[in-house]
Amino acid sequence: MKIGSLFNQLVSSYIVLIVIPIALIGWMSFKASEELLMVKISETNRQTTGQIERNIITLIDQVTAVVNMNNLNQNLESYLIKSYTNPYEQLTDRANVEKNMMQVSLAFDWMQFESYIIGKNGLVYSTNDSSGVVNTEWFSQLPNEPMIRKYPDQIWWTGTKTTYIKNQGNQNYFNAVKLLHNVNKRSEYGVFILSIKEDSLYRIYRDSINSEAAFFIIDREGRYVTHSHRELVGQLANSEVIERVGIERNNEGTSTIYEGNTITSIKYLEIPGWTLVMNVSVQSLFKDIQGLSNSIFLMALILVGISVFAAVWMSRRIATPLIRLNQRLQAYRIKGGPPQTNTVVPEMNELVLLTTEYEQMVRKLEHTIHELVRNQEEKRNAEWNALQAQINPHFLYNTLNSIKCLLWINKTEYIEPTINALVKLLQMTIQRKDDEITLREEIACLEYYVYIQEIRLSRKIILRTFIDEALWSCHLPKLLLQPIVENAIFHGIERKPEDQGEAIITLYAVSYIDDIRIEITDNGVGMDLEQLRHQEVKQSNHQFNGIGMRNVHERLQMNYGSRYGLSVHSIPGEGTAVTLTLPVREAK
Repeated sequence: MKIGSLFNQLVSSYIVLIVIPIALIGWMSFKASEELLMVKISETNRQTTGQIERNIITLIDQVTAVVNMNNLNQNLESYLIKSYTNPYEQLTDRANVEKNMMQVSLAFDWMQFESYIIGKNGLVYSTNDSSGVVNTEWFSQLPNEPMIRKYPDQIWWTGTKTTYIKNQGNQNYFNAVKLLHNVNKRSEYGVFILSIKEDSLYRIYRDSINSEAAFFIIDREGRYVTHSHRELVGQLANSEVIERVGIERNNEGTSTIYEGNTITSIKYLEIPGWTLVMNVSVQSLFKDIQGLSNSIFLMALILVGISVFAAVWMSRRIATPLIRLNQRLQAYRIKGGPPQTNTVVPEMNELVLLTTEYEQMVRKLEHTIHELVRNQEEKRNAEWNALQAQINPHFLYNTLNSIKCLLWINKTEYIEPTINALVKLLQMTIQRKDDEITLREEIACLEYYVYIQEIRLSRKIILRTFIDEALWSCHLPKLLLQPIVENAIFHGIERKPEDQGEAIITLYAVSYIDDIRIEITDNGVGMDLEQLRHQEVKQSNHQFNGIGMRNVHERLQMNYGSRYGLSVHSIPGEGTAVTLTLPVREAK
C-alpha cells in the first residue's frame, strides 16, 4: 500500500464498488424464483412489443402524411399531364414539381425516404436524380397495377425491395404507392411512390431487444418487411411461421404464446397489413441459475476473494505506470533532467499533475492546429489563383490566334473592330480585380467573344439566351462560360458546313432548388466523347490543350465543393450540350 496515493484510491474503490455489490446481488438472486421471472419476462416482452407498435404506427402515420400532402397538392396536376416540345419549358416545370416534392420532404427530414412521381405524361420526377433509377420496368408498370386502380383512395404498401437508385449498394426499401386522381374530374394524372428505407423500421426496435430476442414484421405475402437478423430482410418466411402468424391475426390486442422455452408476442396491424412478432428465449436466462440454491454461499466467498485479488492487480497495473510518469515529470521540474536512481519525490495525487500537463499539451495542440488550418487556407487560395491565372493566357492565346487568322486571310479591315472587342473584354474581365462578375456581365462578355469569332469565320453565329429574371444579378467566377462557348465554336460550329443551316448557340439558366443550372447547347457536328478522351491523353503535353473545359470544372469544384461542376452530353452529327451546376450567390 506504499506504492502511491493513486493505488490506495483504486484498491479502495474496487472493493467498495465491486466486491460489496456483487455479494449483495448474489444473495438477492438466491431469493428469485423461476415463476416470477417468467411473469416479468412476459410482461416486459408485451410492453416492448407495445412500444415498438406505437413507434411503427407513428412512422406509418408520417408516411401517410407525406403521401396525402402530395396527393392533395392540386398544383401538380397541370405539370403531370403536360406534353413538352420546348426543353427549356420542360426543365423549368421539372424544377417546380421537384421543388414542391422537396418542400414536403424537408418537413419530414428525420425519416429516411425517397419520393417519386410518375406523371400521366410518362416523366419521372424525384427528389433525387431521376436518371439514376435502375428498375425502370417496375416504375413503368406501376400506373397499371390492379391493386392501385381497385382502391384509388387507399395507399398500396409493397414488400421490402432493394433500392431503385444507382450507387446506393444493396439498401432495402419498402414502398407506399398512391394513385393521384382528380375526384371532381374523375381522372387520374399520375402515381406517387414513397420508398422508405428499411433502416427506419430497424432503428425503431434495434435498441429495444437484446441478443437473446428476435423481432420481425411479416407482410400479407409472408415476406419479412424487417428482421433483427438482417440477412432475412425481404425473404419469404417458412410455412410454420406463416401458419402461426395467420392463426393469431384475427385476435385483438397482443397475443402471447408460450412454446417450450420461447415466449412469442404477436400483434396484427390492419394498416398496412403487417404482423409484428417478437420471440424471446428464456432457456438461456434460466440455465445459469440451476442449482444456485446449493452453492450460492461458496460462490460468494470465492467471488469475493477473486474480486479482491483482481482489484489489487488491476490497481497496480493502472497506478504503477502513472506513478513512474509522474516521478519523471516531477524530477524534470525539480532538477531539470532525467530522474536519478532512488530519487525521493513528495507524494501527491498523480492525476492532478497529469491534468496540468494535459492542459498545457492541449494548448500547444490548439496552436498547432490553428497554424495548420491557416496554411491549408493559404494553399487553397494559391491553387484558386493559379487556376484563375491559367484561364487568362488560355483565353488571350485563342483570341489572338483568331486575330492572326485575319492576317492570313487578308481581312485586315476587320482587325481594328476585333481588337476593340478584345479590349472591351479585357476591361470587363482580366483588368478587374474582382474574382466574380454578374451573370449579366458574363453574357455581355460572351456577346463580344462571339462577335470576334464571327469576324474570324466570316459567318453569322446566333447566340440565344433564356434566363430567369431573378438570376441576372447572381455572381459567378469570371470567364466561366467563355471556354464552353469557345469549345462549341472551335469543335462544333466551325466544322459544320454553312449549307447545313444556321450556327446557333443556346444558353438556358434556371433556378433548381438552392442552385443554378446553366445549359449551353450548340447545333454543331457533335463529338464522340470516348474518342475525345483518348485524344486528350495523347495530346496532354500540348500547351493550352483542353485547359478551358477542365479549368471550368476544377474552379467550380474548388470554390463550391465536389457536388458542383459540369457535365457534357454530345451526339455526333447533332450537337453538344454542357450543363453547369453552381450555387446561387448574390452580390456581397
